[in-house]
Amino acid sequence: MKNKLLKIFLSVYLLIGIIGVHLVDSSAASFSVKASRSSVSPGGSFTVTISASGAGQFSVSASNGTVSSSSVWVDGSATVSVKAGKSGKTTVSVTAVDATGNDETPITGTKSVSVSITQPKPTTPSKPSNSGSSGSKPSGNTSTSKPQEQDNRSKDNNLASLSISNGELSPAFAADKTDYKVSLTSETAELTINAKAKDTKATVSGTGKHALKIGSQTFAVTVTAENGAKKVYSITVDVVEKPTQFVDLDGEKLGILKDVSKAEIPSGYKSTTTKLGETEIEAWSHEKMGLTLAYLMDEKENKNLYILNDGKVAQKYEELPLNGKTYVPLTIPNDLKTQQNLTQKEVQIGELTLKGWIYIDKNHSDFVVVYLLNEDGTKGLYSYDNVEGTIQRYIPSEEKESFNYFMITTGVFALTTIGACLLHFNFRRKSVAAIKEYYEKKG
Repeated sequence: MKNKLLKIFLSVYLLIGIIGVHLVDSSAASFSVKASRSSVSPGGSFTVTISASGAGQFSVSASNGTVSSSSVWVDGSATVSVKAGKSGKTTVSVTAVDATGNDETPITGTKSVSVSITQPKPTTPSKPSNSGSSGSKPSGNTSTSKPQEQDNRSKDNNLASLSISNGELSPAFAADKTDYKVSLTSETAELTINAKAKDTKATVSGTGKHALKIGSQTFAVTVTAENGAKKVYSITVDVVEKPTQFVDLDGEKLGILKDVSKAEIPSGYKSTTTKLGETEIEAWSHEKMGLTLAYLMDEKENKNLYILNDGKVAQKYEELPLNGKTYVPLTIPNDLKTQQNLTQKEVQIGELTLKGWIYIDKNHSDFVVVYLLNEDGTKGLYSYDNVEGTIQRYIPSEEKESFNYFMITTGVFALTTIGACLLHFNFRRKSVAAIKEYYEKKG
C-alpha cells in the first residue's frame, strides 16, 4: 500500500514539474501586440505596439489597411503606424521572424489585433422655429438676438503719396503697389521718408529720418484706416560703399573697402588686420602660401581680392585650378623675364589671361610657360600643355648659355695665343737683325 501511494505521489510531482517548466518557457519566450485604439474612422490612423520578452526581427502586415513598415526590430517593445481602410475592420498580424527570448529560447508564432472602422454619423440640420405659426405656443424662455451694428468707419488705408529725400523709388509710386527699392551710395548717411494718407481719418507711421548703413535695409510705412485695418508699404534701400581712401597699382586707383561682407575668401585663409599704406584694414592671410589678401574696388567699381606685399598692393589675386591643385599666378620678376628659347607674351590658360612665354621652336606651339605659386608656397616656372590641359615644372635650358661661355673662352684663348706667337716671332726677327748689324760694323 505504501509503495503504491509513493508511486502516485511521484507521478503527480513529475507532472506538475513538467507543466511548470512549460509555463516558464512560454512566459520567458513570448510576445504580444496591442492597438492604441479599438475603433477609427475610415482612413484613420492608429499604432500597434509589439512587446517581447527578448529581442529580434518581426514582420508586420495588415488586411484592409497599410502599415508604415513591413519589418521591425523589437528590443523589449516597438511601435508601428497603421492606416485603416474605408469600412469593416483592419487586422494587423505580427510574426516573429528571427527573435530570441531573454532566456536564449527562440520566440515564434504569429499574433493579431483588429480595429473596427466606424462610419461618422451624419449631422441633422436643426429645425426652424415655428413660433410664428398658428397654434404654437411661444416659449417663456425665448430670447431675441440684437441686430449687429453696422460699422460705418472708413476702411481706406491707402497712401496718396510716398517720396524719399535721396534717390528714386523703383517702381514709381502707386497706391496699390506696396514694395519699393532704391539704390544709394555710402555718401548718403540718412534718408527721409515722406508719406500722406489718402483718407484724412487714417494715420501714417514710419516716416521721417532714418540712418543708413552699408548694405541692404528695409523701412516700413504703415497706414492704419479709421476702422483699424492696416496696410504696409516697404522701402528696401541698398547702400553701396563708395571708398574715400585709395591706393595705387600700376597707375590705377583702388578704393579701400570697409564693408567686406561680400568678399569671397578662398579656403585656407584666416581673417587678420594689416596696414595698407597708413590705413589699417581687414585682411586675410595664408600661412603656408605666404600670401595676404585685401578687398578693394577698382575704377570701374569692380570689387576683387588683391595680393599685398610690404604694405603695398602687388597684384590682383587670381586662382588657376589645374590637376586637382590650385595655383596663384604671380607678377614675373625682372631677373626672370628673359628666358632662353622663349619669347615673352600674354598667354591664355582656361579663362585667365596671363603674362608668360611661348616657345620660339614652332614644334612646341602647344605649350606655354607661366610663373606661378603652388599650394606649398613655392614660386617657379611651369609649362602648360594646351592640348592635354596638364601642367608641370619648367626647368630652364642652360645648354646654349654654357656653349656661348665655352666659345667665348676658347676665342679669347686663341686670340691670346696668336698674339703671343706674333710677338715672339717679331722679337726674334729683330734680335737676329740687330746681331747681324753689330758684326757688320765690326768687320
